[in-house]
Amino acid sequence: MHRFCLCLWGISTVGCISFGKPDRSADQIAAERALIARKTALLERENQVLREENLELTRSTDLAKAEFEKKQAAFAAAEEKRSAQLKAAEAAVANLTEKLKILESDSGGKIRQLTQLNEQVAREAAEAQKKLQEELARTQLGAAREKEQLTREAAEKQFAQGKEIQEFRQRLAEKEKEVEELRRELAALKAKTPSPAP
Repeated sequence: MHRFCLCLWGISTVGCISFGKPDRSADQIAAERALIARKTALLERENQVLREENLELTRSTDLAKAEFEKKQAAFAAAEEKRSAQLKAAEAAVANLTEKLKILESDSGGKIRQLTQLNEQVAREAAEAQKKLQEELARTQLGAAREKEQLTREAAEKQFAQGKEIQEFRQRLAEKEKEVEELRRELAALKAKTPSPAP
């Protein structure tokens, strides 16, 4: 009697089922079918686990992206606030300068006093403007550094997650091929099993 062997690769075991002529018993056929069903169930379960892991990686990537966008918006708001403060200081200086010009024209005897006051106000305004500019520069530099760091971390994390997703997809494709092969073998087994006599 001639026999041939089909090896079914599962998750962690390799089974080999021998098929022969139609002289096999019903118990042998039932056992072989049960083995194929168990291996198919295991492969389908692992496919489900891979799908769930893929969803979790996608969720982690979305959360990291949202956190990055939140911090980027905070940096933009802080920079806008500093810019508004600087503009307000410049407007205050311009207003004081204009008032001093009016006072100088109306009070000829107080020109020296007003000139000194103007110089003092200008110095204070210049110092305040310098401080605001330095603070704004520090804020922008810090924001740029943190933004660069966040961008790098997000890119590295996205790359790693993308690589894992690709590996999971490859594994899933392999498992789906194995399931398909099992189905074809099961179909072949059914085709070779003699139909019960009417």
